[in-house]
Amino acid sequence: MAFVPTSPQTSLHGTFTARPAHRCSVQRPRTVHRQALRMQTWSDPAVTQEYFDFLNNVNQRELMTDCTSTIVGSGRIGNFLREHGTGQDLVIRRGQKIPEDAPGPVYLCTRNDDLEEIIENCPESKKDDLVFIQNGMLERMLRRHDMSENTRANLYFAISKMDADPIDGITETNPEGLTAVCGKWEGAFQERILKAGLTCKILKERDFRRSQLEKLIWISVFNLIGAVHGNIPMGEVAQMHEREVTELSIELAHMIRFTLTVGMLPDIEKRMLAYGRRVKEFPTALKEFEWRNGFFYKYSMLARKNGFPDPTPMHTYVLVCSSYAR
Repeated sequence: MAFVPTSPQTSLHGTFTARPAHRCSVQRPRTVHRQALRMQTWSDPAVTQEYFDFLNNVNQRELMTDCTSTIVGSGRIGNFLREHGTGQDLVIRRGQKIPEDAPGPVYLCTRNDDLEEIIENCPESKKDDLVFIQNGMLERMLRRHDMSENTRANLYFAISKMDADPIDGITETNPEGLTAVCGKWEGAFQERILKAGLTCKILKERDFRRSQLEKLIWISVFNLIGAVHGNIPMGEVAQMHEREVTELSIELAHMIRFTLTVGMLPDIEKRMLAYGRRVKEFPTALKEFEWRNGFFYKYSMLARKNGFPDPTPMHTYVLVCSSYAR
């Protein structure tokens, strides 16, 4: 679907001057003033406690080294982790359960929708070893299962097909690389990624959460804009639709700031565009909606239901006009 010029509409950041070429019954985005938003915020006291522990040098994790591990899933990421492991990793395939004596960390290389069943069937003794590497909003699910402190990895490398060389998330804005990990098995995961010739940094909870939410914004923005323009590649989104990426990225960042009380670092739109150019050949598609764009869309519907302005009007407008959320 193509955008064509029309009269400017105000959004959270500047003006939004695009509309779909076909008719759409959705009301155009309206100005949303910060003082108009009175939605409940969701803060995390663990971050404050972690900071004080760091200052007092208490409760600091000892870095684990890479060891024989368990890998759930044999797709592109699972195969990649196995190839750069010890050669003795246990691979769990679809339909199989994690055994009580599963070795080391348990890398969950599956789709988000498979996680609930995996967790429910996981032995209690191994739940602390589960390592989550999925994209999208996992926080609510992890809280529900009391796994907020489990190891989580934020992957900024892309593998196009089985056995293909990965493209590392090294960009002009982040030459040190973007892949990050946090939790009990952070040292083991980092060691394995570095062994594969990629970059990976260990972050404290506050910085990791920001990193993961920024990836959520990126994957939601690029796939939505790419989808409404005919599922064009990531690189074309970055090159041809820079303004849309910029406005939508900032809008979603504002929403996260006022609902989750997590502020993104300055110039988020530059980092979005830089990584889009890095994985320029990869296609765009709206998938795993509940875990990605659906997170923002649910807040929009909740706000409207309770008489509040839509916190992400541009996102809602483009999403509904894409026919995905009809």
